[in-house]
Amino acid sequence: MSIHGEITAEIAKSLRFDGYDVFYDHGASSKNVGKIVSALVKNYEREDELSQLDIAIVEQNSDKVMVLVEIEETSERTKTFLGDIFGILFGEHIFFKGKALKVGDFTTLVVAGVGKTYHKERNQHIQEQVNKVKASLETLNSKIGKVVIKTFVDEDELSALLPSVLDKAFKGEL
Repeated sequence: MSIHGEITAEIAKSLRFDGYDVFYDHGASSKNVGKIVSALVKNYEREDELSQLDIAIVEQNSDKVMVLVEIEETSERTKTFLGDIFGILFGEHIFFKGKALKVGDFTTLVVAGVGKTYHKERNQHIQEQVNKVKASLETLNSKIGKVVIKTFVDEDELSALLPSVLDKAFKGEL
């Protein structure tokens, strides 16, 4: 497992929300570890996958996704963020270990990256443009309520601050 995967697993394991499960795609095998996939069709094959995500915070007994997270090892390549975002929004379904999850206006998508600078203005511009494009899409995943881009200058800052960002996203405070 890469350092990125180890950090993702540590962050995911530290998250606790009453009545919700935290699923993630890195770490030792467990009921909460597995692939989180944006796909085109329900009975998807590898070629139907558009994107994979790192973390999903899901309401227990309803499969309702409150927060989806993709963590990138760099924030320097804008096209990577765009690929992550649209790979999710262009999909028709989100799955965890092959089980369908529900997204909607109650869901926040957080894309986080590590880089030398915060790119605050660039990230704000991307978020604004994504929201304009998202409004014209007709896919099921485009119904995700909010897309948030966050950057951190190093992996220590990511580990320290991302849990509070996800807590705010979960509470609808972003």
